[in-house]
Amino acid sequence: MIFRILICSVYLLTAISGFTQVELSKETTKKEKQKKVTKSEKSEKELSSTGAFVLSNWSFTNRKLIENEGLFGDSLGYRANETGLNTWSFGIGLRSQFHSNFAWEGGISYMKNGEQYLYEEVDTMYSYRTKYTYFAMPIKLYFTYGEKLKFLAGVGVVPQMFAGYQQEVTWRDSEGKEESSSSKLKIGYNSFVISTVFNIGLQYDFTRRIGVFLMPEYRIQLTSSYLKTSSYKHYGRSLGGNIGLIINL
Repeated sequence: MIFRILICSVYLLTAISGFTQVELSKETTKKEKQKKVTKSEKSEKELSSTGAFVLSNWSFTNRKLIENEGLFGDSLGYRANETGLNTWSFGIGLRSQFHSNFAWEGGISYMKNGEQYLYEEVDTMYSYRTKYTYFAMPIKLYFTYGEKLKFLAGVGVVPQMFAGYQQEVTWRDSEGKEESSSSKLKIGYNSFVISTVFNIGLQYDFTRRIGVFLMPEYRIQLTSSYLKTSSYKHYGRSLGGNIGLIINL
């Protein structure tokens, strides 16, 4: 009788131990899965916090041109009739989301702005297109809202290093003969100018890694393109938009 009781007790203890081990194993597996999910979510979050982008910018550019004060100043003359010019610029950079609603952006751009002039009569014509080229380093702060489809509104400063000036001139004489010339200069202009920039637009992420954005942009040059000894003060203006591809790192 005692022997039977002992055998039953052993079986009971074995069953309880096995059940306990199964429950502990299930609990451990559950915790491991939770840890994996947490790590995966953390990894995905880290993946989408910083992105590298490439963009193209189309802008209608113009200028604010005023007479220089003092000894070197001169009236605007025909230059008062200059009009705007369409230009393309390009850039690369990084955008980092450091807060749920704020991000900073830094990059390098090949930037252009310019103006043009046209005088035309029945038997004569004179025109030119002027472009100013800069290597720029835009630095921006954005307010952001949304996840997959994101709204962005930003403001920033754009330090610009002068890279070159190009003017294409075309004329036609009274006999109808048309000729043209082109000139390029790297001297006689400020080597460094600074602008302020405003952006507002949308970004759509196809996946957590790849997205596209479209952002209208308004840029105002704060310092003159010309030297202090020039006859005028020249401040570039541009209104356009950026279209680009962003890859989250």
